[in-house]
Order: sequence, then structure tokens, then C-alpha cells
Amino acid sequence: MLFAVSLMIPLLGFSVWVFWRLSPPRPDPTSMRVYNIAASVLALLLAGAIAWYVRGSMAGGTDHGMWPVIAAYYVMAVVPLWLAVAGGIRRLIFGAREPSKPLEISQDLSKTRF
Repeated sequence: MLFAVSLMIPLLGFSVWVFWRLSPPRPDPTSMRVYNIAASVLALLLAGAIAWYVRGSMAGGTDHGMWPVIAAYYVMAVVPLWLAVAGGIRRLIFGAREPSKPLEISQDLSKTRF
């Protein structure tokens, strides 16, 4: 269990970093920032709801003391999935509207030997 948690915690942090880092560039980033904050708050609410559900479903069982561990596994799986879905929706809403420009080479490579 400890090995799985040691792998999932960095992946959770990496998924949050990727979600914020891969925001499409916008001239006015205010609407993008509002969307990112709303998606992050919704991820926290989703994590709380998952933890509440796991606690409620394990309350009457013999292993009711393990609910925080099980809830942590659920949270570390659900939050990156939600951020991936929110990132896809963000890309559809705020993505580039014009086609991308071709790559421009800044120097003359005609006399370069490869």
C-alpha cells in the first residue's frame, strides 16, 4: 500500500501541474483563469464527495477504520481523471480558433551539410 501511495501522490501533483500548465494562450486570460479555478474547486468538491461516500459505505463494516486509506486511493484516482476531462473541455472552449502557423526557420540552412 505504501508503494502505491508513493506513486500516486506525485502523479496527483503532476496532473494538477499539467492542468494549469497546458492552458491555451489567450489575449485576455481572465476567463481562462476563472475556468481553471472553477475546475479546481469542483475537483476539491468531488474529492470531498468521494471521501464522504467511502466513509458512509464503510461505516457499518468491520474495517471501518480503514476508510481514510480507501478514500485517499479513490481521490488520487478520481481527481486526475476529472482534471483530464476538464482540460479537454477547456481545449474545446478556449482552444485556438485559427489554424496554426507553419514552423519558420530563422536561419538559412541551404549551405549546411547534414
